[in-house]
Amino acid sequence: MARKKKVTEKEKTEMMKKLKTRFGDGRGLVAQILLDLSLSGQPCDVTFLDRPAALDVVIDQKIGLALMYGAGAKKLQEMLEEILLSNGDVVSFGKIWMILPMPVGGISKNDLAAVDLSDGEERFGPKGETIREMIRNLYHCKSREEEEDCLRRYLAS
Repeated sequence: MARKKKVTEKEKTEMMKKLKTRFGDGRGLVAQILLDLSLSGQPCDVTFLDRPAALDVVIDQKIGLALMYGAGAKKLQEMLEEILLSNGDVVSFGKIWMILPMPVGGISKNDLAAVDLSDGEERFGPKGETIREMIRNLYHCKSREEEEDCLRRYLAS
């Protein structure tokens, strides 16, 4: 797997500006990702504020379809309180922290094994956190092994 070029501070600032202009805040971005993945059926990792992530799940298409066919704000709000994931979990939008799209067809063991974990030491967080630190917090990792598995997933995706 080819090593990716490090992102400069200027590029990070520009990226954040573009995201804020397009989505307003982080919740707007999560909502857009939720709707896009609901319609596409692409697998994702859904991370939560207060519990471990749901890995490699698909979001029920009802949400995207309802919006497409003109569901009103009240109906959409109801649906966002009970989002069905392909693993059987029913979750509330308010409890979702972030949704990370994963490759269709999954990530092969070879691709995971080829990940250069040193890429996780890049400082990318808003307070100077490394990618590894952000993934540890985002996925609520309890062990170094779990942290490395989640970091590999993230970097390979």
